[in-house]
Amino acid sequence: MGEQFRDLTIVPLSSTIEMVIACDSSAGIGEKKADMVAIDTATMSAYSLRVPLLELLAYGAKPVSVVDTVGNEMEPTGAAVIKGMRAEMQRADLSDIPLNGSTEDNMVTQTTSVGVTVIGIRDRSPKFSKQTAMAVYCLGTPYVGEEVKKHLDEIFGYQELRQIQQTTGVVDILPVGSKGMAFEVEQLRQTHHLNQVIHASDWKLLDMEKSAGPATVLLIAVDKRKQIQFEKENVLPVKRLCDLEGAAI
Repeated sequence: MGEQFRDLTIVPLSSTIEMVIACDSSAGIGEKKADMVAIDTATMSAYSLRVPLLELLAYGAKPVSVVDTVGNEMEPTGAAVIKGMRAEMQRADLSDIPLNGSTEDNMVTQTTSVGVTVIGIRDRSPKFSKQTAMAVYCLGTPYVGEEVKKHLDEIFGYQELRQIQQTTGVVDILPVGSKGMAFEVEQLRQTHHLNQVIHASDWKLLDMEKSAGPATVLLIAVDKRKQIQFEKENVLPVKRLCDLEGAAI
């Protein structure tokens, strides 16, 4: 039987391997006349794929397949969606995995609609080591809608994620989407069975409830015992949000 972990579906395939599934959707963003945010379709689809890719990679899963479900016609919308997703797969160094999908060619649509599912595999090792205290940092700024268009050049990419994964002390990484940073900090607290959130100064300077749209923020949880070493090694512009302490009994 499978289980849900955060926004992931996890299905054991054997005693050593598990399948990990992530998905995302986008609607009202694109080039159709009734779309709420006007942006080229390929860019929209790339950022739609970005969300589940980051979720799988942050969890340590290897993506093996991408499936798009386009609620519009193949030409021109579906073709542009495919173009954008293939470009995003290349940015993530995943251009060799298959991309499949479907379009809606029976109905005339007025807004752009895209769903995307990414399937990955992961060793069935323990998810996380036991922690008694963690420092939580964020990389990126929460952007949504028109803000994403204005800040495309500022949004972190897959290279930064992989760099963080190699930094001493990092025990968990969680992409932030529409539910905001405060919600995802609570997810970290629950995952690691800690019972106290101690806010740092940057918490009060940021909008912790704001949507981060297509995962424009990463939360980084660091073992408190290795926090100094993490800060020495890290060269990315992170902000310290809080400490999570007090292992639940």
